Amino acid sequence: MSQFKKIPVFDIALGQKEKEYIKDCVDTSFIGQGPYVKKLEEKFSSFVDCKYGITTTSGTTALHLACASLGIKKNDQVLVSSSTNMACPFVIDYCGAIPIPIDIEKETWQLDVKKIEEKINKNTKAIMVVHLFGHPVDMDPVLEIAKKYKLKIIEDCAEAHGVEYKGKKVGSIGDIGAFSFFANKTITCGEGGIVTTNSQELAEKAKSLKNLAYGKVNKFMHDDIGFNYRLPNISAALGLGQFENIENVFLEKERIYNRYKKNLENVKGVNVPKVREWVTKYIMWVFNIYLDENFPISRDELTKKLKDNNIDTRDAFVPINQQKILIDKYKMFKEDDCPNANYIMDNGLYLPSGNTITNEEIDFVCDVIKKAS
Repeated sequence: MSQFKKIPVFDIALGQKEKEYIKDCVDTSFIGQGPYVKKLEEKFSSFVDCKYGITTTSGTTALHLACASLGIKKNDQVLVSSSTNMACPFVIDYCGAIPIPIDIEKETWQLDVKKIEEKINKNTKAIMVVHLFGHPVDMDPVLEIAKKYKLKIIEDCAEAHGVEYKGKKVGSIGDIGAFSFFANKTITCGEGGIVTTNSQELAEKAKSLKNLAYGKVNKFMHDDIGFNYRLPNISAALGLGQFENIENVFLEKERIYNRYKKNLENVKGVNVPKVREWVTKYIMWVFNIYLDENFPISRDELTKKLKDNNIDTRDAFVPINQQKILIDKYKMFKEDDCPNANYIMDNGLYLPSGNTITNEEIDFVCDVIKKAS
């Protein structure tokens, strides 16, 4: 039995700044809209080398706002990495469009850019790249394909705060980006997200749509069908406090990643996804692994052993091409269309990676895995 009470799959450290800023919101009664929203938008967008940042209520609404701002509409098709959180295909569906899953590279879990062109047709309007688990997609080929076929690029950066591709911050490479500030993300607002772009036109569209598209002359004569995606000031205050400590968060993530990697890199049958040469700044979101045939037990058997030792884990995503609700609705893809995504679904997991996990706890998690190998 575990020497530890419980090792959660994720937790996050909250500091004095967060408490100070939240108290200020309460003391001034600015809990709805207020100055912390603008401060977070300005500081975070500058951090990712974008001129504009538009906060939202979640990473999902940030992605939806990005799609809507680009004018994604009914019967359009959007190519998207199959192995991802289902917020990606869902927001495409919210626009009346159709998500088309693209398989991943098994070694990195990232979108396989070599498979993009074969899925493009006259209805394709955009590519949604997902920088999964803190590793960027190979963006140069994506940019070339988008230019060739006149497609828009949406970057899902929910798990990739501060990550760099060839010296460029993700969220600033495509037409528009979306980050999540959910409770388990690199920094958090509790719930929240942000859209980033260098396009003034897209920024103005996003700002309008997120706030019910109020009219410019007569406020209550609306310019469009808008949404209420306004991030509360009190949530932004929490996020700003987190953001001001982001470099220390990165250091903790580096410590956690290096400790796990050193412990597990020579365990037969355990694979740590590769970090490709185009990555100039890799920032782990959570520590993910996948098992191969050399590991003596299945992923599910391993997660049970870990659970028996009070260690929490999460299985890899069930990919888009496996989601019956999407297969039945669109009839555009089949369960076996993305074999690498399917393999990771069956064999992948991530280990406890919260900012407060100790080296001793990491070592214990790895010892349980080693004993099972």
